[in-house]
Amino acid sequence: MWQYILRRLLWFIPTLLLISLFGFLLLVAAPGDPLDQLVPAMKAKDPISHRAQRLYWTKRLGLDLPVFYFSVRTLAEPDTLYRVTDANYLQAYRQLLRQSGNAETVRDYFYGIQVTAAVFNKPADQYPKAWRNIATALQHLSQTGDSVQIHQNILVLEQAQHLIGSRVPDLAGMIGSTYRQLAQRKALYKNYIPAMSWYGSNNRYHHWLFGDNGSKGVIRGDFGVSYSYKEPVFGIISQKMGWSLCFSVLSIVLAYLLSVPLGLRLARAPESRSNRMIRGMLLWLYTLPVFFVGVLLLMLFANPEVLPLLPPSGIMPVGGYAEGAGFLGKAAETLPYLILPLVCYTYASFAYITRLTSEAIAEQLPLDYIKTARAKGLDDNTILRKHALKNAVLPLITVFSTLFPALIGGSVIIETIFTIPGMGQETVHAIFAKDYPVVIAVLTLSCLLTMLSYLLADILYAWADPRIRYR
Repeated sequence: MWQYILRRLLWFIPTLLLISLFGFLLLVAAPGDPLDQLVPAMKAKDPISHRAQRLYWTKRLGLDLPVFYFSVRTLAEPDTLYRVTDANYLQAYRQLLRQSGNAETVRDYFYGIQVTAAVFNKPADQYPKAWRNIATALQHLSQTGDSVQIHQNILVLEQAQHLIGSRVPDLAGMIGSTYRQLAQRKALYKNYIPAMSWYGSNNRYHHWLFGDNGSKGVIRGDFGVSYSYKEPVFGIISQKMGWSLCFSVLSIVLAYLLSVPLGLRLARAPESRSNRMIRGMLLWLYTLPVFFVGVLLLMLFANPEVLPLLPPSGIMPVGGYAEGAGFLGKAAETLPYLILPLVCYTYASFAYITRLTSEAIAEQLPLDYIKTARAKGLDDNTILRKHALKNAVLPLITVFSTLFPALIGGSVIIETIFTIPGMGQETVHAIFAKDYPVVIAVLTLSCLLTMLSYLLADILYAWADPRIRYR
């Protein structure tokens, strides 16, 4: 058995590596620019500080590194294109590469735009409007590959330079000449020739997985920096995980404590009128959506106009715990806040496990060993509890292996309704805020909990049925 557990734990390693690779691909392919979320939009007020902040986060997140150990590209694309961190600039660069196929000419075109744009970073005392028009046109040229827009911005440059006169060189003519070379020096065949570049361990995935000078890596629990909080993701998740796990564990324990005795009662007389009514109520209860039940409970038991018996949201009093309160005192103050969320966590599991227990025991009752036990004079309670239930426990273990991960995923709705500061509510906030490192961390932890629950289920199989042996 121990060899089997060790072997299963070793299989966790490649599985988690595949999960981490999938999560990293989602992180890279996610829409939006993380720098726009991490760096405030203060370019107009303090452009120097804005550029410094963008450079800092670019280095810290490794956005100036290649994505993976190798890349497959076309011959028209340079192998250093990963250094371009501006999404609009990168899109324009690739669009012109597809139109021309000549990487050297495209590079010269954008280099000329960048050099001339540097001249117009500062405002001019004379001709300020024309000066700004030139700077704006150069910025647009660096972010578009459309020929119509390029010609329009070159025309803006010509008109602005006409007002300034000989104070600046002929920027429009120089950029227009470089752009015309793209059409004259086309090498479109390069767009159809594949090329491969090898970058070694100096890439974003390697640093994200194993860490670098600034992080420990995912394999040691460091999921990077949150885009919203600018803090380590693991610290944010560790603060929220406790409540989600607490509700999940309590709801599972409560569901089994209530379901198994009720399932035994239903199996004892399945055709009685009361048991048929209970089965119908359980089926109806199982079909109710959790958001409907949550809102209904709030309207009935947390509504000042109906029955203000329980608090509507949160996990503790608004003013905090009483000064000097011990563990039992804090638990007593927290208990009213747990009742309604626990009901939402538990009712569907309770209904399903009850029906499953009843049906699993009902399958055991016609078997020979049950008839033998009755022939020996054992009462029905002893037969059901000590004989039938022990042989019907395997389906209950199977349900447990799938129930725990499902509760973690379902906590998103419940925690949002009752304002519980858990992983579910944090996941919702991360999705709306496009905080993808937090979303990837929650996904990875959910997968890890799923694998652990399956391993625990296998162990419980061997404990419940001595005939099961793992090798």
